[in-house]
Amino acid sequence: MGIRGRFLTIAALSIGISLLGFFVVSVVLGKVIAFIFMLICIAVSILTIFIKQKQGLHNKKKAKGVFVYHSLFRGID
Repeated sequence: MGIRGRFLTIAALSIGISLLGFFVVSVVLGKVIAFIFMLICIAVSILTIFIKQKQGLHNKKKAKGVFVYHSLFRGID
């Protein structure tokens, strides 16, 4: 289904950071290494987005066990 919701912002930021990293690494090491660096950054960020998107929008914690609320209706007689 593609990238949805808040993950679009994260995808845009990751691509922007990858391009900035490309420019910095190309000045320091060279264009071929910078291109490889950029591709790896984009691939890791998109993979991370798809994994987080699969988990759900709010990343809920899944607690195991049984919870007993003792004083749920304390004021009611």
